Amino acid sequence: MNNPTSRHMMDKSYIKDVIRELKLRGYEEDEATEILIKYYRPLKRSLGFGPNAYNFAKEIDLIHKAVIKKFDPSEPGQIFIGHLKNRIKSNLKGKP
Repeated sequence: MNNPTSRHMMDKSYIKDVIRELKLRGYEEDEATEILIKYYRPLKRSLGFGPNAYNFAKEIDLIHKAVIKKFDPSEPGQIFIGHLKNRIKSNLKGKP
């Protein structure tokens, strides 16, 4: 099933441009590639290829920063949901 015309995702110019934009936002090459792979599919499904590489990288950066952000109870815009993780795990253990 090796199709000589198909290319690996990382060889596409759009992906290379997104990685370049992530590097301009302060990420190292490996980290930029890692977070692109992590968030690429969900973002592509919701946004498609409509946004240019700059805007796509900006969305990835916003999502990544939101995911790694620590809970600060003094900030009114944050909602703590950490207790739900343990509840989900316990519910999954109880099911066959």
